[in-house]
Amino acid sequence: MLRRSRFLPAVFLGLGVSALVPQARAWGPYGHAIVADIAQDRLTPEAAKAATALLALEGNHGLDQVASWPDTIGHVPKSKGGMPETLKWHYVDIDVAYPAYDQSRDCPDTNCVTEKLPMEEAVLADVHASPQQRLVALKWVVHLIGDLHQPLHAAEHDHDKGGNDVRLTYFGSDHNGHMNLHALWDEGVIDRQADLHVGPHYSIDFAAARKEADILSRQITPDETSYWVAGFTPQQMRDATINWVDESHSLARSVAYGALPQWHGADLGQDYTTIVWPIMQLRLEQAGVRLAAVLNAALQGG
Repeated sequence: MLRRSRFLPAVFLGLGVSALVPQARAWGPYGHAIVADIAQDRLTPEAAKAATALLALEGNHGLDQVASWPDTIGHVPKSKGGMPETLKWHYVDIDVAYPAYDQSRDCPDTNCVTEKLPMEEAVLADVHASPQQRLVALKWVVHLIGDLHQPLHAAEHDHDKGGNDVRLTYFGSDHNGHMNLHALWDEGVIDRQADLHVGPHYSIDFAAARKEADILSRQITPDETSYWVAGFTPQQMRDATINWVDESHSLARSVAYGALPQWHGADLGQDYTTIVWPIMQLRLEQAGVRLAAVLNAALQGG
């Protein structure tokens, strides 16, 4: 369900992606905020009211303010109130040798995004759960839907941890030795193309994120909105999650890895950016639309 013929450059036809036409912080804090902002504007009045009430428990007012909380809490020691056991929730490593997700092979302990997102959505939708439980679940749902739309959160090649072990330079820079394929998809390309730069302690300019979200949101047509959530029902949350993960996995195989000129040590520049930036924009848009659909369904009971 990736239809976007007006968006994808013709080069994709040469990469085997013609069917797409008609452990890191996925997207980084800007990407997660953009997904949240796109979704926020698409909430029904009932869902918006329920989300606002939950967010107010901690003095927040927008989904973008909590979108990166799961990344933060995962890197805090348990002794200090953190949840390091959740670090594996953000991704599922499906080797590019395989065409799609298989739970028994890829997530036998159910400790991955494909299995955890439906669990958190169920808590969010449970009107009998405590407000605090539902708030935590809201944060996870907002974040994990963003995560699973990042192709390298649904793929790996030869145990490279979703591209984290694929070292490279981008326009000649290794960003102080921290640039790898996964980081390039999380933040590198977005930083360059949208001029969104993460500050100290992963601080961001929420107004700048909102501006980029508005640009992307205006590109989404009503037909695309309908197409991207076609067949979704809360009762089939796990099936929808698997479908969205499989989309990301296919894009990782064909584009994130497939467009690499070499597996390690590449100096990527405009050629790679021209290929992947439209895909990144598309996935941010789809994540926002789908997040809104999930929240509208889960929060319809207040």
